[in-house]
Amino acid sequence: MKAMYFRIVVMVAASIMIMACGGPKSITKVVGEEEVNVPCSEQFSDKDFFRGQGIGQSKDLNTAREKARMAANAELAGSISTLIKQVSEKYVNDAGQSPDDYSNVFESLTKQVINQQISNVAVSCNKTFTKDGMYKVYMAVEAGKKEVFDALDKQAAVNEKIKTLYDREKFREQFDKEMEDFAKQRGI
Repeated sequence: MKAMYFRIVVMVAASIMIMACGGPKSITKVVGEEEVNVPCSEQFSDKDFFRGQGIGQSKDLNTAREKARMAANAELAGSISTLIKQVSEKYVNDAGQSPDDYSNVFESLTKQVINQQISNVAVSCNKTFTKDGMYKVYMAVEAGKKEVFDALDKQAAVNEKIKTLYDREKFREQFDKEMEDFAKQRGI
């Protein structure tokens, strides 16, 4: 009798647990918090483009635009710089050289390439809003992978220190691999 009673209790408890766990749970909204949709925020770097986003705010529309462009360019420059550093370190290591011997040279090349690319970026998104006499500009800029590589390739081909180490195809292969990894890290 005790065994039968125990089985019934276990089955009832299991049934209650199954019913309590079944079905999707609803997601509750945190009180006082609201999701914000930021214009131009869907513009991410991917395997073909480096992208940067910026926001600028001012009473003057041109100043708000300039602030947004500067912030977007800074983010874009950071992405390009990070990727080139990763590519150059792996490339130099694969060539059997010490990265320390070439880091200053690649850093200099990176600055030249970034300065060149920043002056030639394309605006991929630009949205302007106004409220209470203030302008708020959301902007995204982009630079193509091909243009960045070509600029870097041109600088590397004429640099005396890198010229002896530089193999364009191997460098491009490493560059393309890092761009693929860059996109995968962002889930693209």
